[in-house]
Formats: sequence, C-alpha cells, structure tokens
Amino acid sequence: MATLKPPPAQHRSSSSSHTSTGPPKAPLKADPSSTIADTAVFQGTYPVTIGANTIIHPRARFYAYEGPIYVGDGCIISEKATIGAAPSKSRSRSRSPSPSPSQSGESTPTDNQPQPTQELTTRLSYFVIIGPQATVLPGAHIHSSTHVEALCIIHRRADVGSHVKICSGCEVPESGNVPEWIVVWGSGLGQRRRRVRDAKMPGLAVMVASLAAQNPVPGAAPEGKVIEDARLMVLQKEREALARMIVPAGAGKKK
Repeated sequence: MATLKPPPAQHRSSSSSHTSTGPPKAPLKADPSSTIADTAVFQGTYPVTIGANTIIHPRARFYAYEGPIYVGDGCIISEKATIGAAPSKSRSRSRSPSPSPSQSGESTPTDNQPQPTQELTTRLSYFVIIGPQATVLPGAHIHSSTHVEALCIIHRRADVGSHVKICSGCEVPESGNVPEWIVVWGSGLGQRRRRVRDAKMPGLAVMVASLAAQNPVPGAAPEGKVIEDARLMVLQKEREALARMIVPAGAGKKK
C-alpha cells in the first residue's frame, strides 16, 4: 500500500521565502510643530526632514530612494502629492556597480558600463505649496514662497525660483530653470512664462504711512509684492486651519 510522504524540505523552505518584508521606511526627522497625516507615506533609505509648521496632507508620498528630502518651514504638501520617485528596475540596476572586466572575463571598456548615479537631494524651501497630485522628482530645488499647483511635474534637477507660480498641469523639464517672480502656464510648445513687472519704489502715501507708524520705509519691490505679501498672510491662516483638520495622531510622527 502506498504511503503519503511530506513534501521535501527544499519545497517547504522555498514557500516560506515568499513572505516579503515590504519597502523600507525612510528615517524621518520632523519638527514637533509640524502636522503629518497618519496616512502619509515615507519610504526609502535616505532621511526625510520636515520643517516647523509644515502641513503634510493625507496620502502624500515621500520616496527617498535616490537622496535625502528636505522640506522647509511653513510648507503645505497637499493630498496625493509625491516628493521623490519610487524605485524602478532600470534605476536600481544603474545604481548598482557593474562587475569589472577582470571579473566578467571581458575586455569591454568601462565607458560602456553603467555607472552608479549620484545622490540627488530634493529640497523645498520655506512657505512652498505643492498642490494635489503634483510630483516633485529627485534633485529638484523649489525656492521659497513658490506655489506648484495640482497635477504639475517638476522634473529631476529642475530649479524653481522664489515667488513663482506653476499653474495646474504644467511641467518644468529636467535640469530646467524658472527664475524668481515668474508665472508659468500652458503645456508643451504652448507653454508661456510671464515675469512680474520691474521693481518700483513705494508711492508717497506708503512712505508717509511708514514714517507715521515709525516703521522702516520699504525699498524697491515688484508691483505684485503687495499682493504676494497678502497671499502669504492668507496662507498662514490656511495652515493654521489645516493643522486643526488633519488627524492629530499623525502630528509630527511618521506612519
């Protein structure tokens, strides 16, 4: 009579190896005054730093696989926004050192072999707003008081200046540069950029009011600076309201 036998040990060990440990969680350093939703995602091997009074909305994603991520004070990262990039097989291969010709037994020149990519630091300065479902790829630098609206893509190594507005759906190309006080709208060949008008000295009424209040007389500034200052004041109020709306349990903590 035939008898049943247990599966071989090799088969049992292979089945247990299917359990995955999941993606690595990025080291997070968040200021105690920041507010982070409990559904925000932090993945990668490099650190993520969150500044004071910054708001991280639910389901925002931080991928620190190619370099550290720094988010300055007073920023707002909206829902489903992505900072960094999830790992891909092609980039994983390019980051790993290739075998030397002596090890592979071939005399192929080293110039033809893939070289490890350099570390890409992603940096957002203070008072930056990243809109819903917008993407900021590794190596990008967004300067202070800039607003990146929904569905925008800031590509790798792009540099976006201060007080810039990137309108919804626009893209800044890889290694592209947007000077300060610029509005970008449209897409593709139809993309347009407009600079705020030249700086002007404040009017006589402003100078008299400053002297009467014993305040320093403001210097030359673009005409839109008054509107920009008002926008930043409204942004502060919005940040305070958001801090009360987002899940308190996620404040200053990582998921």
